[in-house]
Amino acid sequence: MKGEKVEAINISRAPAASATIVATILLPVLLVGCCQAQPPQAQPGPDQLITRIRAELSLLDTLNRLSLTPAQAEGLLALARKAQQAAAEAKLKRDKALTGLAPLLEKQLACMLHDQQPPAELLDQIAVAEAEIAQLDDEIANAPVPFASEARNLLSEAQILIMTGDDQARESAEEMLVWIRELSDQDFAGEGRSNAEALADPELGLDTDAVYAIFRKARALSAEDYARQLGELVRQLVPLYRVNSAAQDFLIAQFLVNDRFIPVLERRMRYLSAGTGQG
Repeated sequence: MKGEKVEAINISRAPAASATIVATILLPVLLVGCCQAQPPQAQPGPDQLITRIRAELSLLDTLNRLSLTPAQAEGLLALARKAQQAAAEAKLKRDKALTGLAPLLEKQLACMLHDQQPPAELLDQIAVAEAEIAQLDDEIANAPVPFASEARNLLSEAQILIMTGDDQARESAEEMLVWIRELSDQDFAGEGRSNAEALADPELGLDTDAVYAIFRKARALSAEDYARQLGELVRQLVPLYRVNSAAQDFLIAQFLVNDRFIPVLERRMRYLSAGTGQG
């Protein structure tokens, strides 16, 4: 047990520390989700159909929790169309680069099949082409991000938190409090402050002393008082588990370029158009 929670903290805080990590995580989604559509004549197999439906269910669950107004929904639909177009244009450039790389790799393969060393010039050409593709991967990931800042203007802070995984942040904060309460007095004396230091972020007004004080309060409460005050304790701790604004933009961009976002939101708004007026 000793030392393990410090490591877990560092991992959970990683998205807040680096938007690059978030970009790396989202890139496969951006490449596959918004830009790699099935050919018109292709019919999805059972696995693909179930995967699509589950993705739509997850997306719809989040959209329902956002309770978008009609104006917000229309604004997000417009932004999603522009974001998906920007990502698609970036992918066209990547496809062109891949088309240029293919014959170079074929030449390398032919050399190796004949037990020949590929010419240095050929290997240099491959390296240049692969570097260009890597750069275009970054361009695809970043293409929709500018539209995230526009989405912020349409959404409330509470809606942004829902869209960017605030549930997970709250769950992580509560798990930390549970773990702290379960420590023996001896283990807490040895590990409590080191975990507080690993989790602290003075820029958020939560330095080591402040976090340690939350830990001590959580341990001092009776089971009944802890149950009553858990929400407040989580509220104090949860900012340390939320991603920063740059990482939030990547997550918002993920919504906008999700290839199911537009059709699911359009269908939901049609259903609600004669109802409460909120999605």
